[in-house]
Amino acid sequence: MKKYKFLLIFFFIVLSIGCVEFLISAQNQKVESPEASIINNNSNSNINSINNNSSSNVNTGVSRNVLIELFINAECTTCPKAAFCLEELAWNYEPGRVILVEEHIWNDGYDLPETNARYDWYVGEGKKGTPDTFFNGLSERVQGLCCDCGDIDENIVAYQNIIEKQLARTSPVEIQAMMEICSGKIIIQGSIANRSHSLLQNLILSGMVYYEGEESELFYLVQDIFDNQDICQLAPLEVRKFSFVSNLDLSNIEDEELDRYYGVVFVQERLSKEVLQSFLITF
Repeated sequence: MKKYKFLLIFFFIVLSIGCVEFLISAQNQKVESPEASIINNNSNSNINSINNNSSSNVNTGVSRNVLIELFINAECTTCPKAAFCLEELAWNYEPGRVILVEEHIWNDGYDLPETNARYDWYVGEGKKGTPDTFFNGLSERVQGLCCDCGDIDENIVAYQNIIEKQLARTSPVEIQAMMEICSGKIIIQGSIANRSHSLLQNLILSGMVYYEGEESELFYLVQDIFDNQDICQLAPLEVRKFSFVSNLDLSNIEDEELDRYYGVVFVQERLSKEVLQSFLITF
């Protein structure tokens, strides 16, 4: 009897020890679970942080202005309609967002050797004719009217659609510049910056001076085009200074008349001939 009692007591002792160990183990599991969750959450948080940093490092670019180059000739019968449409649109945008320049060609009395050379550079051996419009260089080209129907309103809408498409794009390049006159010469100084994290290569930095005339086709008359400055490469986040001196002699021009002169600086890819960014400058 004592033997059975001893075995029974021994059995209860072992059972009690087992129950205690089970409870301790269960309690440890409850304590460890939140810690595991925190570790996982921290891991996810770190991964998300890395992803967010990577996303923030992907530069979305700066707002791209639209440089519209309208090549026209005084004897062209359809040029006045193209000029009217584009002049009307240029007035409707914030100054500097849509920059229209009118470059006369082919010995019409308003042309320059530089405007003729620039048109030849764009077109090469391709089809030539006026009006010929380039939106941010060869990003988009419209030869003739934008709408074959000839209707003013439809042409304005068609041109505007192109402009809006260009405005929706961004640029890796940011331009800052100012203009002053010294001894009758327009001097433009500023800087260009690569706001992306990619190396930019084979760029051209150039600019123009246009005069605000008083009649259509002369409202944005180009009177000087600067020599190109080659930029072999522009490193990520690099800022580079520049300066241009115009060939125009404005020494005898009144101050009110000087306000009619505007400068335009732009960065263009040499091979694609796309204008990456442009900037309008006033006195």
